[in-house]
Amino acid sequence: MTTRLSTRQMQMMVAIADTGSVSDAAVQLGLTQSALSHRLKEAERLLGALLFTRGPRRLNPTSAGKRLLHSARNVLAELERAEQDIQRLAVGIEQVVRVGVEACGGYHWLPATLAAFGESHPHIGIEIVPDVSLEPCRALRRGHVDLALVAGSHPPIGFDTIMLKRDKLRLAVRYDHALAQRAWVSAEDVAAEPYVAYHTTPEKGREYEQLFSPAGVLPARVISAGVTEAVLSLIRHGLGVSVLPAWTLEPHLAAGDLTSVGLTEQGLYLNWYLVMRQGDPDRSAASDLARTLHAIIG
Repeated sequence: MTTRLSTRQMQMMVAIADTGSVSDAAVQLGLTQSALSHRLKEAERLLGALLFTRGPRRLNPTSAGKRLLHSARNVLAELERAEQDIQRLAVGIEQVVRVGVEACGGYHWLPATLAAFGESHPHIGIEIVPDVSLEPCRALRRGHVDLALVAGSHPPIGFDTIMLKRDKLRLAVRYDHALAQRAWVSAEDVAAEPYVAYHTTPEKGREYEQLFSPAGVLPARVISAGVTEAVLSLIRHGLGVSVLPAWTLEPHLAAGDLTSVGLTEQGLYLNWYLVMRQGDPDRSAASDLARTLHAIIG
């Protein structure tokens, strides 16, 4: 069956949904507002369905629009990946291993890994996929990445995993913070401070499960920052504290404007895992990269 819509109309769907207006979407796509309005009307005519309705402040996708938008995002993402793969093939890269990293994970391990893996696998490229940082295992299951670096108290179920290293959870604070000189702090100490989190959804095996829940407390104020750099920037400016893995924090402590403090008298721990799909070949490029990472980091 021949499709009725073009990739330009799929790009239009994504742009309008992201910006909430035809005028802003037109600027994003480098078109006039009238040209994009015509493109939207043509898509609705071809499909025989209304794709957006006007709300009080923005255009909202209809049920038909939501269904098309879901497919448009997937199709455009796959086209982008295909173009990148073809470009790499053109310069001699035969295969690419896509790596998803947990939101709380750093990238200080990447240069040494690229150097070591490049020597033994010169025709295989490595790509970090940053937009799956909150759900790397789901991205792995869907085929968006080939290898995931995740943290938790237990390995994820339904995957092949390699235990990479044992790590501690630490409180990250500004160097002159009142808690900075303590040997360790309690859940109540942390909850009394503005808390800088990656996002507002508690994750298994991390601070909400290990620190706050057993003590029956929650931070009174939570600031969602999304990525490690933003979390640490807010802490550096004295706007809050956060709990991060020691391995993630390590390269950021050298400047002296941040310090880390233990959590509870006994300490809190988590593990780092390299995760792959079950059934992938033992000598696949992803498994070879996993073994290289384990040799360098583990």
